[in-house]
Amino acid sequence: MKKILTVRNILIAIPAVILIAALHYSLPQVDVVRAVGVEVKRVDVSEGNADKTRTRDVYQLQMETLDGSPRVYRNEDNILYGKFASADLQTQVRSLAADKQLVALRHYGWRLRLFSTFPNAVKVWPVEEGYRHIPFFNIVFLTFVGFLIFMLIRRIRRVFKRRDEKRRSLEAEREAEALREEQASAKSHRDSEKQYQDEIDKFLNTDDDN
Repeated sequence: MKKILTVRNILIAIPAVILIAALHYSLPQVDVVRAVGVEVKRVDVSEGNADKTRTRDVYQLQMETLDGSPRVYRNEDNILYGKFASADLQTQVRSLAADKQLVALRHYGWRLRLFSTFPNAVKVWPVEEGYRHIPFFNIVFLTFVGFLIFMLIRRIRRVFKRRDEKRRSLEAEREAEALREEQASAKSHRDSEKQYQDEIDKFLNTDDDN
């Protein structure tokens, strides 16, 4: 457990969780639901100064899942998704709701009851029973993102590998230098002892000659 909860793993996990959450929020998803109705709510929105407010219409699409659970989606324009005709989508869903038509609804975002937020509907089209949607765009996009992440991780690992190799090389050089100094010191010590012994032997030989 301690090996998992390291600073390095935590620093990697935080941006990974943020990226996954951002992708889950922003990538389009498709729900197969039954159109039930539409609603327009008037909401007061504050503008800069808390005392100044304006009223805006908020479009909502009311749906039901196949098991009868309610689903509510907001219906607002979004440039990134190429959606500019929320009123047309509202009219389309109103028409489909007259017969409680089964539809595929493309949306993005989250339903957070605590903050009263709803996913935003992008497109709706009628489908038949048993329809299953294959998210080709998400598959291609996530494959591309996965490839970029793989290349980034590979690049980072190479940088760390070169840094570790350089560090090991410097450590090896320092160890070799320390070994050379130790050997030189030992040789100097042996030479000193030999010179001292030679002087003693020379002195003793001189006494014997006398």
